[in-house]
Amino acid sequence: MGPLFKQFLEIAQKEGLDVSEARADGPAVSKCVLAGFSDQLAKRLDGGTLRCELVHNRRGVLARESAIQKAPLLVAAEISEIEGRGGEVNVLLSLATAIEEPWLKELFPEDYRDAVGVVYDETARRVIARRERRFRDLVLDAKLTAETPPESDAASLLAREVIAGNITLTEWNENVDQWIVRVNRLAEWFPELEVTPITEADRATLIEQICYGSYGARELKDKPVMPALRDWLRPEQLAVLDDYLPERLVMGNGRKARLTYHKEGPPVMSARIQELYGVEGRFTIGHGRVAVKFEVLAPNQRPIQVTDDLTSFWRDMYPKVKAELSRRYPRHEWR
Repeated sequence: MGPLFKQFLEIAQKEGLDVSEARADGPAVSKCVLAGFSDQLAKRLDGGTLRCELVHNRRGVLARESAIQKAPLLVAAEISEIEGRGGEVNVLLSLATAIEEPWLKELFPEDYRDAVGVVYDETARRVIARRERRFRDLVLDAKLTAETPPESDAASLLAREVIAGNITLTEWNENVDQWIVRVNRLAEWFPELEVTPITEADRATLIEQICYGSYGARELKDKPVMPALRDWLRPEQLAVLDDYLPERLVMGNGRKARLTYHKEGPPVMSARIQELYGVEGRFTIGHGRVAVKFEVLAPNQRPIQVTDDLTSFWRDMYPKVKAELSRRYPRHEWR
């Protein structure tokens, strides 16, 4: 008998506790393990595998040599991470003890409760409500209910699926991404407008706003996204966006060309050579504050030159380009 154990016995005896030796039954020992390792409670996900779900939103696999492989609930006294093939980490549960669900209510009455849970059903591709029996955040049992999930909870879950790439917002296209870049460059180039840039965290918030009022992937398929994005700007900021940073630019020959905005560097206007005939000089937007680069395209839409001065392009580069491309594309106009 160790000195520390002996000291504990003496303290217990002074408190009037029974310190005589007695054989502990199986359930008593299992309850002691549960009391000491309640944060390592695990529930088998199915009978066909050893996969388990644990408290604190963790997952693991019960050790194959475990003698309690058929137990639906267990406590793992040892949890270890083992690196598998490809560098993936597997969580292994060992030294496991089977426990009974009533013990949870007996030992931890405040952590054992019934609740209404809201989850995203991957099969139905919808947010659903269900009655759940939980120990802390671990769902022990769940049954579907006809209750309508709260709109805020549904929006949060749907947004998570959108961000993960499991649900597609078809209306969130390249034009939307360009609009966000334009807003961010407006904030950068014109600080006096006091525009708040849209960060990645803000992007997630906007997606959640778009999802608000919907409960399934089908409802989001063609849902408009620009109303929520436009609300990001104050009316006076929205009013000057197209004026300062337009989507298209009217050139000197009357043709319109699309501007592409990037997170860094100047905006770029792409146009085929034939569309640039008669256009010279340099271009700016934003009341002269932002210079524009030209991406000159061949007839096959491939870039052949990037410049900020078309006058120098016509003078220095075009003769060489014309000689080469006119042979390759003789049916196109070459001035």
